[in-house]
Amino acid sequence: MKENIVYLKYKKYAKDYKLDSSDTRKLWKIIEPIATHEEFIKRSTDPYYHHDIKTLGDHILCDTIVTYKLANKLRKDKKDLKPININLAVIIAMFHDLYELPWQNVEVKKILRNKHGFVHPIEAAVNAITWFPQYFKTKEKAVIIIDGIIHHMFPLAVRRIDNSPLELNNQEKYDKLPEKYKEIIKISTNIGAYGHYSLRKSFFIEGRIMSRADKIVALKKDIGSFNGYLALLSGKNKNVKKKVDKH
Repeated sequence: MKENIVYLKYKKYAKDYKLDSSDTRKLWKIIEPIATHEEFIKRSTDPYYHHDIKTLGDHILCDTIVTYKLANKLRKDKKDLKPININLAVIIAMFHDLYELPWQNVEVKKILRNKHGFVHPIEAAVNAITWFPQYFKTKEKAVIIIDGIIHHMFPLAVRRIDNSPLELNNQEKYDKLPEKYKEIIKISTNIGAYGHYSLRKSFFIEGRIMSRADKIVALKKDIGSFNGYLALLSGKNKNVKKKVDKH
């Protein structure tokens, strides 16, 4: 079964990141409904390459494992502070890069603010709400998860929801979202405004932990070659010979 492929990858990365067997089981129990969804499985295969030759699903699994480890460590180290919601941090990690289309080796958009790096967090939030509405039932959780997804790229900016064209690859899904979710996304992208961009950390510790995990994985583990760094910066992945048809 295709679900088993994702689980086997997860087990491998859990071992690579030295997650013990008990935590490996606990974390899988949290993420299984997402990891076994057809859209996640699709992003764990060709042509959904991410920074180098890893798939998008591989990257997300690694981010999730590191997020889980960081959140557990911080919760133990800061017992006097408000407890960290580890489940929410992990869910943010599983959703943060669920963007619509493979982005490497495709024609890039001409308007800078509409390019992949600036809009993919919005696409990911829209897809997460569309495919996994059960995680967004309460406003409190929805705000934390969405804000974490939107600002996971910090210190890089995200494109604001303003009056200019968005050019989202999942624009139809965005248009169909209930207004309450559109409003949360809009507010999240408009705080910390700088021109057409929003530049800030997530307001919530769960989102900030996930953002830190993303940097650890992307810079230390995802990229295994010079061409991988070029792919990250340019979107042209020389390690992937097959060009992806955007349409």
